[in-house]
Amino acid sequence: MIFLRFSLLLLLSISSFIFSVAQPFPQPNYPQNYFRNPLGVPIQLAANFGELRNNHFHMGLDIRTNQRENLPVYASAEGYISRIKIEQYGFGRAIYITHPNGYTTLYAHLNNFFPALENHLKNIQYQQEKWEQDVFLKPHLFPVSKGQFIANSGNTGGSAGPHLHFEIRETYTENNLNPFLFGLPVPDDIPPFFNRLYLYDRRQSTYNQSPVSIPVKKTGSGYTSISSVVISPSQVISFGINAGDKANASFTFGIYQAALYVDDVLQNGFQLNNFPYPDSRYINASVDYRTKAKTGTWIQHLSRLPGNQINIFSASAPDGKITLTDSAIHDVRIVLQDVSSNTSTLKFKVRYNPPGNNRVTVTSSNVLIPGKANKVAYPNVEADFLPTTFYDTVYFEHSSIPLIAALSASTIENLHNYTVPVHDSFTVRLKARDDLSPTLKGKVVMQLVSNKKKEALKGTWEGNWMEAKFRDLGSFQLIIDTVPPLLQPVGWTNGSNLRGKPGITIQAKDAVSELSFFRAELDGKWLLFSRKSDYFIHRFDDRTSPGSHTLQIVIADEAGNITKKAFTINR
Repeated sequence: MIFLRFSLLLLLSISSFIFSVAQPFPQPNYPQNYFRNPLGVPIQLAANFGELRNNHFHMGLDIRTNQRENLPVYASAEGYISRIKIEQYGFGRAIYITHPNGYTTLYAHLNNFFPALENHLKNIQYQQEKWEQDVFLKPHLFPVSKGQFIANSGNTGGSAGPHLHFEIRETYTENNLNPFLFGLPVPDDIPPFFNRLYLYDRRQSTYNQSPVSIPVKKTGSGYTSISSVVISPSQVISFGINAGDKANASFTFGIYQAALYVDDVLQNGFQLNNFPYPDSRYINASVDYRTKAKTGTWIQHLSRLPGNQINIFSASAPDGKITLTDSAIHDVRIVLQDVSSNTSTLKFKVRYNPPGNNRVTVTSSNVLIPGKANKVAYPNVEADFLPTTFYDTVYFEHSSIPLIAALSASTIENLHNYTVPVHDSFTVRLKARDDLSPTLKGKVVMQLVSNKKKEALKGTWEGNWMEAKFRDLGSFQLIIDTVPPLLQPVGWTNGSNLRGKPGITIQAKDAVSELSFFRAELDGKWLLFSRKSDYFIHRFDDRTSPGSHTLQIVIADEAGNITKKAFTINR
């Protein structure tokens, strides 16, 4: 009896150990088959939850619409329309439905809503004389049943092609949940895959190194490194992976779950589910941002950087940094798992073997530490950073370039470079040149150039210094902008007969900055135009009745330059 009891306890202990190794995360328990396919065609995906994107994780499913617009979109369950959002970028035109079981679904990049909702929205837009809207609705206004038509699919907002973006959120917290976990009909029997393994020397910042690239190969039982033993030059290391996943008949997806073990002890892991939109920017700490910015390659860290506060990592494991206290060979295992429980395992060995000269050198006098407020100050530029701005230590670099053009209002000040991300907006102050006249001072904007990105903002003046907030490092300069923005009709001319046409399009853009103002009036009354990139579109409605009309357009840029034109249109 004692032997049997001991054997049972031993078996339970072993089973518990195996389970803890195999399951580093508690598995969510969401209602299955409560939500239906929001389209009338079988679900085929262009993107999954957690896919890697610039500055954010993808927070829902992108469902393909056969490369077409205007497929009917249906409520995935009963509830009520609680919110509608209209914006130039992002979701474009979106509907939120709150359900009685504690969840909210979102449908984005839509075209027209169903007629009653579309009319309600348009009345609000005309009352407020504002196209972009974020409207919260009472439960009694627009109740919906499961499968009810709510809108037509489209390509609005920050969409690069026709599709439906679909999300499921927890209503109370507004955290985004992985829709795959709710039993949507998406067949998947394909395991995730490894492309490459990377090693980091964690005695120094991840921004101050290029990782060691370790080729891997597929074997009969999984994956392994091509070299029999990975040699580490450092006692403190971490790993990263370039990996992907697929469902049946899909594009390549992002990884749902990963776990890293050293000698069968869990070191770190992540699971992409259950976090809010603001935390999605922590993708820039969850990947090797420097390598992505320089080469375009995505590498996901299997460790938590010091300033990474997103709640996707295993609570029962360390931060993923591995300390090799000896020169013995250690077994490492990385396990990838998708939401359908398909798994792939990469196994390899690692050994610490330092080279002759194994010191880490720091060349910058300005070392910016995550978790504390940081400030840099030079003769012509200053910058203030919040404690939450940086994810890892930054050995800050600065250089200054003299005035190089007649329209330059300051020196060019290089605040580090585009390969280091920031989480929060930081304040930049630039000193203007001494001979800048008061007239030209009113036409000055602060411009940022960060790799391929350009941004210009109208800051505030304090004496001879302009202050503005940005969210990227790079080259900053004050420039004088006296050129009005461009405004021109697209596909029609002044005096055109537009009978039979669905609407009119205007192109409006500025060479230096974003437009800060757009207003259209038809016969002296505000007229609704939507926006896609630099194009403003009006769909003819009862406000544009048959006959001759005067259309007046006024636009302005950040520097306050104004373009105003009047057109005659005939319907």
